[in-house]
Amino acid sequence: MKIYSFPYSLPSYRTRLAASLLGFNIEDQIIDLSKNEQKSPEFLAINPLGKVPVMTDDHLIVTDSMAILRYLARKSQTEHWYPESDIATAAKIDSLLSLVSNELYEGIEKARLITAFKMLPEELLPQCEMITHGALQILNTQLEGNVFLVNDTPTIADIAVASTLLFIDEASFSLDNYKNIQNWLNNIKSLAGFIQPIFL
Repeated sequence: MKIYSFPYSLPSYRTRLAASLLGFNIEDQIIDLSKNEQKSPEFLAINPLGKVPVMTDDHLIVTDSMAILRYLARKSQTEHWYPESDIATAAKIDSLLSLVSNELYEGIEKARLITAFKMLPEELLPQCEMITHGALQILNTQLEGNVFLVNDTPTIADIAVASTLLFIDEASFSLDNYKNIQNWLNNIKSLAGFIQPIFL
């Protein structure tokens, strides 16, 4: 398997983290977004959307970090990452993946694009901050007395949420008032196969 990614891309880190935690040995092919390599004919032949990450597994091409997480979990021999046979647990995981794709994207990922990459106007930052802290309050409450977000074992929901929150400093926000989230992130960092993100 191969992942086409960019070192500073948050979704790319999400897929690299998932692959490492789930025990897959995946080749990492760098696509340099700063040089617009994602718009090259060679890469567009792999993903016509011109976005990273992309994962290939033999002739299969999987785009979007959430789809890649689900694929890796299904391919894994470890059921707890995404137990589809337990529809209640799977629904909880999917709800958290949706939180990452919506609220945490609109909050932390967009704020990071504003503060770290200067790609969006600064006047959007207050709205990002409001959305972020609303989501953090939900997560902090959900983690009260719990080691992980869904069960006593980690799932791809933990990977998706953690991969976003680890970049919170680059979004110019803080986890100081969210002790449960801080403790949970320490649990994630202690997992075998955890890899640190690459910060700007």
